[in-house]
Amino acid sequence: MTKKETMKLYTGRIGFFLAGGLLVFAVMSFTVVNTANKQNEQLTKTLDTSRYEAGRLLADAEAQFENRNFIKAKESLITLFANQPGSEEAVKGKTLMVTVEKAEKASNVKWEAAMPGIKQEWSNTLAAEIRSKADAERAKLEASMEETINKEWDKAKVKIREDWEKTS
Repeated sequence: MTKKETMKLYTGRIGFFLAGGLLVFAVMSFTVVNTANKQNEQLTKTLDTSRYEAGRLLADAEAQFENRNFIKAKESLITLFANQPGSEEAVKGKTLMVTVEKAEKASNVKWEAAMPGIKQEWSNTLAAEIRSKADAERAKLEASMEETINKEWDKAKVKIREDWEKTS
């Protein structure tokens, strides 16, 4: 065999080896990706089921209501009604929604009644803090007033003397 024929033979073998490896890689990739996609779909369905489970949503809404977080409670109930409309929990949720809305309205009325007094107290406290800071800054300024005046006098003394000599 000549050198040229030997090179052709090795080149052909390398080509077949690479083609075979590529084929094995493609087949394995396809099966692995296909399996992973099926598992992903299954996990997504499981997650959606657990996320929108009627009992969990109702329990969340009840807990949020007890913590007086009316907005979150209503959001949980709306999610329950949207995802599990015919469930027994949705029926209980409708009753809870009425209770949540009544409690929220009562809380808002109570807040509106108490707000002017709370605002006045808050304003007084804030004003006292601002005055305290201003007084502290003023005391600091007063403490260094003589030193500041002396520094400024040293800077302006020559000009003031010139002006004085002109007028004298």
